[in-house]
Amino acid sequence: MPLRNARFVLPALVATGALVLSGCSAPQTDDAASPDASAPSVAVRDIEPHAVLLDSADPAELALTASQTVYSRAETVVLADADDEEARGALAAAAVAVRAPALLARGGTSDGGLGEELQRLGARAAVVVGEEDGVAAEAAEAAGVQVVHLEADVVTTPPEPDQADPEDDQPEYPELEEDDLADLVGDLEDVLGTPVAAGADDGSGEGMLREVLAVVDPQPGQEAAIASLRAAGAVPADVPGGDLGALSAVSTLDEAQALTVVGVGASFGDPEEFGWRVAAAERAALLPTGSQHLLPARYVTTSASVWDDPESVVARAQEAAAAYGEVPDATDESAGGTTDDASDDASDDTTGDTTDDAGDDEQEPPTTSEGELVVPTLVVTASASSGSPGEDGDWVDEEELDTLRPLVAAARDEGVYVLLDIGAGAAPLVEEVRHVEPLLRAGGVGVSVHPEGRIGDGVQTTSHEVPVAEVQDVVDHLAGVVTGEGLPPAMLVVHQTRPESVVDRAELRPVPQVETVVLADRTGGPTTGEWVWGQVSIGLPDGVHAGWSGPAAPYPGVAGTVPSEPAPVLVAAS
Repeated sequence: MPLRNARFVLPALVATGALVLSGCSAPQTDDAASPDASAPSVAVRDIEPHAVLLDSADPAELALTASQTVYSRAETVVLADADDEEARGALAAAAVAVRAPALLARGGTSDGGLGEELQRLGARAAVVVGEEDGVAAEAAEAAGVQVVHLEADVVTTPPEPDQADPEDDQPEYPELEEDDLADLVGDLEDVLGTPVAAGADDGSGEGMLREVLAVVDPQPGQEAAIASLRAAGAVPADVPGGDLGALSAVSTLDEAQALTVVGVGASFGDPEEFGWRVAAAERAALLPTGSQHLLPARYVTTSASVWDDPESVVARAQEAAAAYGEVPDATDESAGGTTDDASDDASDDTTGDTTDDAGDDEQEPPTTSEGELVVPTLVVTASASSGSPGEDGDWVDEEELDTLRPLVAAARDEGVYVLLDIGAGAAPLVEEVRHVEPLLRAGGVGVSVHPEGRIGDGVQTTSHEVPVAEVQDVVDHLAGVVTGEGLPPAMLVVHQTRPESVVDRAELRPVPQVETVVLADRTGGPTTGEWVWGQVSIGLPDGVHAGWSGPAAPYPGVAGTVPSEPAPVLVAAS
């Protein structure tokens, strides 16, 4: 990647090297600041963690946390009552205009907590937005801070984003009218006795944040926290729904490569998930879906071994996926040339086509009747249960990783997902997964396990079943690899012909880094299929998905045989 530039700007973002992540949600606080004529009027902290999440759902608490996280000193603060919705726009505009933290009185913070924050900041003046005799003014006066009043109706309406301009995707915020800003600056200078810097940080202000990206999913009540970050020099970027795995968010974080990424709001998950999502987005590895999400999609599998020609088996996987989906002819005017806009994006991102006419001679990717992308998936045999214990006594024959790499690489290059099929023996399942870990670090690669292949000793373990803790260990191990490497989620497929082969299956706990699929195995036959599907697919733990085993040789119309209740996210067609 390019070397770091001295200045970080959106939307023309500067790319830099990767950084080590660390989630954080509880900022450290400095001792109370004492008035000092030689000290700067505002100073910000060095934010040490790379990924910091401010996830409080209470507006006042969120605003306080933002101030504690970012500012070490601020002679000027901007205050409003937490329940005064009309004051939020002017509060945010004023805070950014005079480069001051924005705080809210009452709400989820006590008057004492607000007073302590004003003391810590060394605040001397408070711009109180809204009622002159409200709780915000009372809190400032109680803390010995001089009050400057500002009406709530002094902001301009931000322009609507230009939908025709792909670069005009950054959030717009209200601003103070020029005359009102001049009056406010004059009042503050009278109170403070010193000049007041006004206007958004242009990169020349001393003590401001540098190369800090604030990802926001703006919700009512977050205005103060977001304004505090902007006032300190952070660059905001909208992430709708807090979805850092969406293509637009991945592109933003990948291009920015910021020193620090601060998330605002509970929609980003918990601090651990946020830290992982930030690292994954910055690495920018995309899945065949064209984003960093495995789902929604249907995965159709084709089996492969080290003896298969990579190019041929990848083509076979694509043909199987097409049979389980609908592939519109790009030249068919009745089909409109497309089935789903999201599929267009996923296809372009996966294949790397960038020319305007790249799709003219290519078929659209297959989709289900519901419009979900159908992803070709290659199941590569990495190990298999053995008829003898072998030298290591594990009852498993393992393939050399170097013999598997050509298959894995060929699949990933063509937008085909990979599942490494792991045989069960006498050892815990996670031990066999560790054997293939180097292949998992590339992304776009998951694992398939077979609990019913267990070789038990008749004392501590029982043949043909495993305790749920063993499957959970695999889930957690995969999550560790995904998090440690900054990868998109991985898939874990658990084969079953009977639900009791995973003892206490209901206790399986999914995690965001791993999409777990329980595959009802051998369900394509006319006599046992319906029974196996019914037994295995019902009673799945929350967050665990169903998989179905279809005909090994897909035929036209086979997509209509796939069950709909529940709809399987994976079809084993091999």
